[in-house]
Amino acid sequence: RQEKKTLEIKKKPHTLWKWFSYAAAALICIGLGMGSHLYIRRAQFSEPQSYIVSADKGQRASIVLPDGTKVWLNSHTHLIYDTNYGVKERSVSLSGEAYFEVAKDKKHRFVVKAGNMEVEALGTTFNVKAYDEDDEMIATLFEGSVRAKAGNQMAILTPDQCAIFSKTDRRLSVNHPRNTSYASLWRTNELAFSGESLEEIAILLDRMYNVKVHFLSNRIKKYSFSGVIRNNSLDNVFEIISLTAPITYESVGDTIYLNEK
Repeated sequence: RQEKKTLEIKKKPHTLWKWFSYAAAALICIGLGMGSHLYIRRAQFSEPQSYIVSADKGQRASIVLPDGTKVWLNSHTHLIYDTNYGVKERSVSLSGEAYFEVAKDKKHRFVVKAGNMEVEALGTTFNVKAYDEDDEMIATLFEGSVRAKAGNQMAILTPDQCAIFSKTDRRLSVNHPRNTSYASLWRTNELAFSGESLEEIAILLDRMYNVKVHFLSNRIKKYSFSGVIRNNSLDNVFEIISLTAPITYESVGDTIYLNEK
């Protein structure tokens, strides 16, 4: 039977920047120490052990894999790999969103398995967004090249392109977004929007801050917002959005109430 070990953080703050440096530093240390630990374990057990790195809602984390690959996990994300990592290939499973800086190794391909989509890279930097509740899975390339696969569909990306897999129509497509950098701004505590509705933004804020957004008016769910919010305390997010959309907001515990002005 395969044994699993979980690396998990369980804090619930409303702002990200206060705890991010602590969570990241802690998991990097775990990742560095785990490299030697994993290879020792491989000699002792006939079956591979699985390791799970988790960042709950309202958290972020980072880890260094045994080969030196660096991974940053966004909120509400799980990354799984096992002690066979690096033997034949370097394979990880992802649910959520993560940014990868892949260590170069031409002999062992690096693969991210995210639901129905698989992203293969060789010495590259990219972001994969694959939340279970989202209709789309998105792989965005910043440097190098990646091969995205979904069933018998395949696409090879060049920098500043993204591969999008739609769960609804089961199609894999390639896009060249106007602001590719938006896909990675979460790593620097910035929120980037490109015309998302308030209803869609509410889902993101639930992940990022572990809060529930309750709409007192259905009409405002369709209001959209575009832009980058840099000082992203929760109050600041709604204060900036309310400057462009006719809404009011009230915070009560872990719930945000939105209404029309």
